[in-house]
Amino acid sequence: MVNRSSTPMSAPQGIDPLLDQAPCGFLSVRDDGVIEYANATLLTLLGWERAALQGKNIVAILPVASRIFYQTHVFPMLRVQGAVTEIYFSLRSRSGQDIPILANGVRRQRQGDAINDCVVIPIRQRMQYEDEILRAKKQAEAAISAQKQAEATLKHQYERAVALGQITQHIRESLDLTQIFAVAAQEIRQCLAADRVGIYRFTTADEAAGGSFVSEAVAPGVDAVMVAQVPHHGFGEHYQGIRHNAGTLAIRDIHEMRLLDEHSQLFSQFQVQASLVVPLKKEADLWGLIVIHHCSGPRYWQGVEVELVESIAAQLAIAIHQADLVQRLQSELQERQRTEVRMTQINAELRRATDLLEQMAHIDPLTQIANRRRFSDRLGQEWARLSRDRLPLSLLLFDVDYFKYYNDTYGHQSGDDCLYAIAQAAQKVLGRPTDLLARYGGEEFAIILPNTIQKGAIAVARHIHQAIAALAISHHASAVGSQITISLGISTLIPSQKLTSTVLIQQADQALYRAKQQGRNRSVVFDPIMSDSR
Repeated sequence: MVNRSSTPMSAPQGIDPLLDQAPCGFLSVRDDGVIEYANATLLTLLGWERAALQGKNIVAILPVASRIFYQTHVFPMLRVQGAVTEIYFSLRSRSGQDIPILANGVRRQRQGDAINDCVVIPIRQRMQYEDEILRAKKQAEAAISAQKQAEATLKHQYERAVALGQITQHIRESLDLTQIFAVAAQEIRQCLAADRVGIYRFTTADEAAGGSFVSEAVAPGVDAVMVAQVPHHGFGEHYQGIRHNAGTLAIRDIHEMRLLDEHSQLFSQFQVQASLVVPLKKEADLWGLIVIHHCSGPRYWQGVEVELVESIAAQLAIAIHQADLVQRLQSELQERQRTEVRMTQINAELRRATDLLEQMAHIDPLTQIANRRRFSDRLGQEWARLSRDRLPLSLLLFDVDYFKYYNDTYGHQSGDDCLYAIAQAAQKVLGRPTDLLARYGGEEFAIILPNTIQKGAIAVARHIHQAIAALAISHHASAVGSQITISLGISTLIPSQKLTSTVLIQQADQALYRAKQQGRNRSVVFDPIMSDSR
């Protein structure tokens, strides 16, 4: 068995080797968090050697907040949606420096395993460049008035970027939409020096349904809309037109617009002179609006201000989507586990569900018993274990007598029902959790009996014959009776490193062959002379 954590970190299969020298970082991570591949660009950025980073868990390059964000947001979104776009978080270099990055990820399958590929774009260079420009503008402030104005503009942009960063960080650290909206509204109000900022949510997708403000931040001396409990057909009805164009609405002077009397009175009541409205989306649907009011007079909304609010709207859209996912997952868990009132019990149920999914990969869909793959895995494990302990291992192989005639006579659906009934009857015979019944192929079944001597294996075979006879399944096309019967071969060995489990299978198969030769409907124990006579 190859230990993947010790193999060279080369480009994953199917990916162009030129990816290693791409200008953007590239990272491949397994579901268990182990880093499978990082290109040279990312290694240089983080200060890691390829061999040193290979095989480490992704937490080695994530700050604490980013670990939480990756585990609760990025990874679940990859599993549910198969991709993430424009996710902001930080990577930690080997020297301990946190590096803000923008990541886009996609999930793919490779040889049965799920791999999460991420394109990583560091934003540090851009911030450093803007900071250098800002310092240069400050140095030239005394000489050129135009440079002073540019410097002030860049400073405002920087402050807005900081505000966006704070809001983004809060979104990453919380799933509480009420708290996230409150922080976002307050930060927008302070950053834009606005008088009122509200988060407005439409009740439904129906334009006539209206909505209400779910969060609001107001400047001192400005009336709060939420406190006044304005009916849903107020501001919401005025902004319904945004549903059609799904774009930002910047109003320099509210009095220059043609308004209905009730809308004009509403804006007058709350002293609204200018307004900026940015849509909030949940995936492709319009969820709500970010509504910004200026009350002291008309206001020209600058492009950078609009871009800032639109950027915050994009981050809030992520939070809305994440909260919706969490709510749906919680609802599903509560529905499945109504009787579970403790979190430890819920976690246990989730672990059992995970184990069940793993088990389903090893179950034959027709008979609902172990499949050939599970049989091979278990036989190898028991062979290795019993070889160390020097204990016996028995194997039973049996198939249905004249099953082809049964299918031809009664039809394939009846044949499937027959195999299911035989599998369930044989399963009930096995009393130990270490015993394994598997569908070996077609109408052939195999039973692994660890730590079982030949006498015990013969007893199990006898009980299986009895259980199948008790089914009383008619088989008038059989040459050995009027009911379904089986032929069974038994082999017992003490495993050793000098032999392989193939020998045990061959012996049981030879015994099964001899049972058929002797007239079927019987069990035969392997005898070494069978190898010479077959």
